[in-house]
Amino acid sequence: MTFLRLRSATALCGTLIAFTALPALAQEAVTEVVITARKKPEPLAKAPISVAVVTGDQMRGAGAYDLKDMQLLTPSLLITSTANEAQTTARLRGVGTVGDNPGLESSVGVVIDGVVRARTATAMSDLGQVERVEILKGPQTSLFGKGASAGVIQVVSRAPGFQPVQTLELTAGDHGTYAVDAFVSGPLSERLAGSLSLVHRQRDGQYDIQTGDGPRSETRDGDQNYYSGRGQLLYMAGDRLKVRLIADYTKRDEHCCAGTAVSVGAAAAYIDRLSVGDGVVKAADIHDRQAWLNRSTAQAIIDQGLSVETHARLTDSVELTAITAVRRYDHKQGYDADFSGADIYYREPSGAFGNRFETLSQEVRLSGDTGTLDWLVGAYLSSEDLTRHDQYIYGVDFEPYLGLILTSGANINRVSELTGLAVGQSYVAGQGAADVHHQRERNAALFTNLDWDITPDVSAVLGLRYNRQTKTLLSSYSNSDNGIACAAAQAKGSASLGTLCQSFSNPAFNRLVLGQRMSDEAVTGTLKLSWQVTDKVLTYVSAARGWKGGGFNLDREQTATYAADTNTSFAPETVTAYEAGLKGRWWNGRLALDAAAFHQKFKDFQLNTFLGTTFLVTSVPELTSRGVEAEARLRLRNGWRFVTGATYAESQFGPDIVSGLPRLTDARASFAPKWSVTAQVDYSRDLFGLDFDASLDARYNSDYNTGSDLAPIKIQPAYTLANGRLTFARKDGSVALDIWGQNLTDEDYYQVVFSAPMQTGTFNAFMGQPRTLGVTLRLKR
Repeated sequence: MTFLRLRSATALCGTLIAFTALPALAQEAVTEVVITARKKPEPLAKAPISVAVVTGDQMRGAGAYDLKDMQLLTPSLLITSTANEAQTTARLRGVGTVGDNPGLESSVGVVIDGVVRARTATAMSDLGQVERVEILKGPQTSLFGKGASAGVIQVVSRAPGFQPVQTLELTAGDHGTYAVDAFVSGPLSERLAGSLSLVHRQRDGQYDIQTGDGPRSETRDGDQNYYSGRGQLLYMAGDRLKVRLIADYTKRDEHCCAGTAVSVGAAAAYIDRLSVGDGVVKAADIHDRQAWLNRSTAQAIIDQGLSVETHARLTDSVELTAITAVRRYDHKQGYDADFSGADIYYREPSGAFGNRFETLSQEVRLSGDTGTLDWLVGAYLSSEDLTRHDQYIYGVDFEPYLGLILTSGANINRVSELTGLAVGQSYVAGQGAADVHHQRERNAALFTNLDWDITPDVSAVLGLRYNRQTKTLLSSYSNSDNGIACAAAQAKGSASLGTLCQSFSNPAFNRLVLGQRMSDEAVTGTLKLSWQVTDKVLTYVSAARGWKGGGFNLDREQTATYAADTNTSFAPETVTAYEAGLKGRWWNGRLALDAAAFHQKFKDFQLNTFLGTTFLVTSVPELTSRGVEAEARLRLRNGWRFVTGATYAESQFGPDIVSGLPRLTDARASFAPKWSVTAQVDYSRDLFGLDFDASLDARYNSDYNTGSDLAPIKIQPAYTLANGRLTFARKDGSVALDIWGQNLTDEDYYQVVFSAPMQTGTFNAFMGQPRTLGVTLRLKR
């Protein structure tokens, strides 16, 4: 039904366009957006690459503040979060890396102001004042940093200007939504300009929490509370030298993330016996947004960095670019691992669970133009130090809960019988596992890109990159109780070792220190041919080879005999991609069409899957993503603007059997809807002496599975999201009032459905945001 409504609306829009287009298009040209997707400025219409561009004005009109908000504006992009904001995954054309394990790098890279971010999650903050966001689809490993086997999201923030600008935005809405966004920019001297952006946003939690046994007292979860600042200095000496210094800082103190029940299994009765009141919901209803958590889910994130970008024109045709950056990302998190009101097991928010990334990068490029040849050569160096703390602590209900699930509720003391230890002494409350992983990664690359005009209308592009990556890992494992329950059960030859000897309770990890090292190197590149068929139509074909380095699972791995697995490495991910595209501009640029057909074949696709208590990191032998995509834009002289895009993608695993994941064979990949469609409609006119603007943004996704194991219960049915905004502004832009709504139809949809830990038959979901209505007052001078 949703699809039929969307199709009807699309047909209606098409009819409207047909009646109004001819008289409305005869007026001044639309300025083509300039992009830097190929490390040089060029009009979008002339770039032989599939890239979606969202300008800062479009973002402000859609109320988009971070990368997640971009999903409504481009159909190929899908971004989801799981147990916290540090576990966020971006996907393009149905391909991306699950972000729950920091040992895996992102297949979709994120670059902000020329600086590669360590993982997708480290870019999940307010973007501030943005000039544009470029979404580059397909492998981009010939020009961009490291990884990026499936694409790149490139954010270009607004640079300081030499014309004074001051803006202030005040936002208020339901669910306790409140925001202040201030920006100032202007000259500091004849050659120096500066800008400062300050943002604070907050929102009440979207879940009502039943706290069960406690000690948790917070009854809301999924809130928002962060501060972000970005300061910039821009020095310009004519057209010969430009230096841009950027410093940014973001601090988040929030509670995230509860999971609401999708289905309830038999184990719920055992949890109820152990908890105060109900331990879990009796009848699953995702619309209620209720969850049961007795432990804290407080999360604290600090993200900060400094970069210097220098452009020096050495001659009239040769330019040197250098980007130096240092960044640090700290995350710590509390976690109720059983997602119930019983006190089974958990992680503390004190810092024993979390990640720290410390990165240093240097990129140097030399580029020039000989008339028929645009050339670029460069080098990239990066250093990444990752520290991961992991923790599992037994609650007072852990041991009796195991007894109940081992005997179908008949014997609460069954664990004591299996271990021979006194009741309550097998898994003592407050004891558990505490691990620390220190990973050091060093990257070096040399790259070149040559753009040769064979004829005035035909060009060839060759891009090559040599990559070398080295990773060393030192893991320190410990069990504060020495894994006494598992050891005792093994000594007695007891049954049920699969339950009693989970990896976090296994004595094989007692005071274990494990070192691992791996080195990868690869040559990647791209070859393109483009043909300017007419002055209005460009076509191109391309072939590309992408690569993402291997790594280590930063989690415990044990063998079938309960020994510690001393090799947690996984192989590099490679992709071979082919693409054919067309870009057309008509009626002075007022009608634009960008379309492409693609075929991408991944080898050793890196997949992270939650198995109920631990994560399995594996390499899937084959994943193929193929399909077509198109984006059209139309601006009419009567105030109407239409933007629509559609992606049809078949993302399919190969015929190989994947150990532990039987459903993957010849199956569609998770988070890969066959159809994604976006539509944006804007209307502007004069109204009572004011500038009036109305906009509606919508996205439709066909059904897709939200679980890496492809369990049928994890399917998200087809759904449509819509945001809307009405704006009333003074003619000089000094005052504007926005009345806005997000998720206007209050669609309840899953981000991720997951198996409730140690609760067979119970599944929970991390939900998308509910409907939010509000107003924004914008002041400018």
